Amino acid sequence: MSKSFGRHLRDLRKSNSNFSQQEMADKLNISRSTYTYYETGKSEPGQEKLKKICEILNVDFNTLLGYSDEGVVAAAASEEATDETFGSLTPSEEQLLLAYRSMNTEEKEYIGKQITKIVKG
Repeated sequence: MSKSFGRHLRDLRKSNSNFSQQEMADKLNISRSTYTYYETGKSEPGQEKLKKICEILNVDFNTLLGYSDEGVVAAAASEEATDETFGSLTPSEEQLLLAYRSMNTEEKEYIGKQITKIVKG
């Protein structure tokens, strides 16, 4: 994760709740400074804290991580996405999709993060 995650977390906190950083920290059972580090990108929450943040802000994991706002996920959700957007898959794309579908949730989340890093350059 990065500073962009922190900014996104801050924006979600402000738009989805009226919670202060201190209130979020209290709900997560962490110090305010630790939570502030999440929003500034100096520290990253673990998976359990991410799940709890999703519950508190009433968002899904992809939204929290910003996947629904960019890249392929956004194109797939877009009304503009058509068969032409994705076309037919090449054999290597089919292999990647099959491998992805065989992964557990944690592995899929890791791959999603890596793809996002690569695409953003």
